[in-house]
Amino acid sequence: MKPKFSIIVPIYKVEQYLEKCVLSLVNQTYENIEIILVDDGSPDNCPKMCDDFGGTDSRIVVLHKPNGGLSDARNKGLEVAQGEYIMFVDSDDYIAPNACEQFAEFVDKGYDILIGDAEIEGGSANIAHIEKKEKIYTGEDYLLAALEENKLPMAAWLNVYRKAFLDKYALRFKYGRLHEDEEFTPRAFLKAERIFNTGVVFYHYIIRENSITTQKDKRKNAESLFQTCIELQTIYSLIDNVKLKKLLCDSLVAKYLGMIQTGNLAQYGNKYLHRGFLLRNAKRLKTKFKTFIFALSPKLYCYVYNRKLE
Repeated sequence: MKPKFSIIVPIYKVEQYLEKCVLSLVNQTYENIEIILVDDGSPDNCPKMCDDFGGTDSRIVVLHKPNGGLSDARNKGLEVAQGEYIMFVDSDDYIAPNACEQFAEFVDKGYDILIGDAEIEGGSANIAHIEKKEKIYTGEDYLLAALEENKLPMAAWLNVYRKAFLDKYALRFKYGRLHEDEEFTPRAFLKAERIFNTGVVFYHYIIRENSITTQKDKRKNAESLFQTCIELQTIYSLIDNVKLKKLLCDSLVAKYLGMIQTGNLAQYGNKYLHRGFLLRNAKRLKTKFKTFIFALSPKLYCYVYNRKLE
């Protein structure tokens, strides 16, 4: 029998997008799937929509739970998932009709993680990945190759995960954490023994104005991301590969500097700036230079680098 894919969809206040998302799942050309709709206490019409969808397709499992955030909703989905392979789809996005069928070509090889690709809705470019090669990577090898090319997307929905692999290492999302993928994805990759970059473009990512990533006040995002950086730094310190360790620590600095820049965090004082952490972990010349400018004057740093985005 063909392996089953469990597609986990966290749902909260997305009633205008939900139907398109779910239809992209029920219309998959690959039939052996289950669709787990996790209503995360949504206050709109989403709970009823989920129940209506569940009543029309036996492959749909509907879970209702109090609001706990994206991580909690995904974890609830993982608790009931029956498939050998796990996919995550955000409820305001959608996937190609042949997504599961394309990934099914690779699942008999015992890969822990299959890497896919996404189109950004309204844009001309895909998510940046390293060049596809007919090569099986360990997690550390893939991280090193991707960091060397500055191409390491963190979105959990870009990947297909073997359920037994996630369960073996108790890989779950951190409850209540914003930027949950930034915390989850590196941990998963570091545990993986077999990773394959499929090159399959299957995911359609939609940027909407009221999403978490587009909110103007980034202070909560910054607090959450810094906590993630501290936790990951502890994990990275245990890596034997010195080059990988340095590049991973440097990537934490780049992520947080990006948050400082996009959130213009200098306007809120020193609480969100963490100069010592950034100076200690900057390893690449470009990152060191940006960190040096930031250490001299956070406001100047935000002004200079935000002007470059204009």
